[in-house]
Amino acid sequence: MNVRFKQRWGSISVLMMLSMVLAACGGNTGGTTTTPSGSAGGSASESAAGSVAPSAPAGGGSASASASTGGGASASASASGSGGAAPGSSGAAASCPDNAQGQTIQMWSPLTGGDGGVMTQLAQQFSQSSGVTVNHVPQPEYLQKLETAAAGQTLPDMTVIRAADIAQMAARNIIKPMSADALTAAGGDAIAGEFPEQVWNIGEYKDQRYAVPLDVHPLVLYYNKDLVSAAGVTIPEDRPMTREEFEAAVEALNKDGVAGIAIGTLFSGETMFEMLLRQFGGDLANEGGTEATYNSEAGVQALTYIRDLKQRTTPNISGAGDPEVTQFQQGKAAMVIHGPWHIGNLSKLPFTGYAQVPQIGDQFAVWGGSHQLALATEDPAKQAAAGCWIGWLSQNSAQWAAAGQVPARESARSNLPDEAAPVRAFADEIEEVIMPQPLPGFSGAVGGTEGFGRAVNPVLLGQQQDVKAALDQAAQRSTQLLQQNAQRYGE
Repeated sequence: MNVRFKQRWGSISVLMMLSMVLAACGGNTGGTTTTPSGSAGGSASESAAGSVAPSAPAGGGSASASASTGGGASASASASGSGGAAPGSSGAAASCPDNAQGQTIQMWSPLTGGDGGVMTQLAQQFSQSSGVTVNHVPQPEYLQKLETAAAGQTLPDMTVIRAADIAQMAARNIIKPMSADALTAAGGDAIAGEFPEQVWNIGEYKDQRYAVPLDVHPLVLYYNKDLVSAAGVTIPEDRPMTREEFEAAVEALNKDGVAGIAIGTLFSGETMFEMLLRQFGGDLANEGGTEATYNSEAGVQALTYIRDLKQRTTPNISGAGDPEVTQFQQGKAAMVIHGPWHIGNLSKLPFTGYAQVPQIGDQFAVWGGSHQLALATEDPAKQAAAGCWIGWLSQNSAQWAAAGQVPARESARSNLPDEAAPVRAFADEIEEVIMPQPLPGFSGAVGGTEGFGRAVNPVLLGQQQDVKAALDQAAQRSTQLLQQNAQRYGE
């Protein structure tokens, strides 16, 4: 964030700011925030956020949040679901090209919680100074809405899109390549260097640019500061814990009826599996995405590690609704690894601390998702106007940290305000966040209920004892889906 925004941030309490973290892919109905569910489309459900698709939570729909607090507010309306003014209500005036002037841009998004209110306020802020009006319309079931609109030729001008959905929506011609004018208005070729390479690359499909990154939302290590202090454990603030440090912490904290770490099934177990698969040197699929490879030695090592750790700490925690987070909220677990959409609730607890996830394997990696900005119109003037909005939003994306997201743009990420301390605690993770291969249907084919979830959940539930056999069976199904997708989309 630019320094001049910091004074405006000072008037916003941290709890108000972080209450908006109902999150990129989840709302809150009181109690525990539900995890993003897989989205529809393709031969298997796509991820709601970024890497592969976790199994859908109870009550979850498709790609949209399972609970929503925001409505279809436009830029001229006050933020829905946020309960307060947008952070940083001042910003540099946008300078849009002549052919963009007077244009009105309709932007859909899956931001149906408090994060949608933050986005609406940012759209309003841009519209007041740019000569371009942006109307932000949160859309539950946003992929289905886009597909229906495409069939009826009523697509919006642009959309906020989850990283794992980009290739499929591009292959279906629902989102459009960004023109040279749009890219120039967004900042030109120079902006590529502002983003982690893997986060930037996911916005390209068949050598054309379809999306520009807005944020990254990686897994977070939440820890109970009181329990950690009482056990004499130190959680590093500037780096991940090593395997030795993490295991020593779990051992020291796992006593007196308190779990050292809470591990569940579904999203919890599946995202930890993908994270450790990469940390142990494995990958989800071969280059080109035609064969699943998560049943490798690294995959067996990852799933075995999670199973054994879960059996020592929380063998009875399972199911939808993030019960592992509830265990942490109740003080029955000293640590939990989960998404940043829980910051809103967990920041209300005085004992909550935030850190990077541990490094268990030889190389650091973390599961994460990314919201990106894509165009659904080919009209030159609207593309230029949308590009101007994208460039302004990217430059000012430190304000987006109010929605619990880590700005993808380095210059914004390095200037987060003090009030964004929880986000700052794990912002460095995004350099190593895992992004899916940019192939239609990839995430749904290798993850969730059609992919490695078919092995992870039965193993963690004790229903399958042979880890290798479970992964082999799941990988066979994933490979079948990957090859079907390749034929369907001509990859």
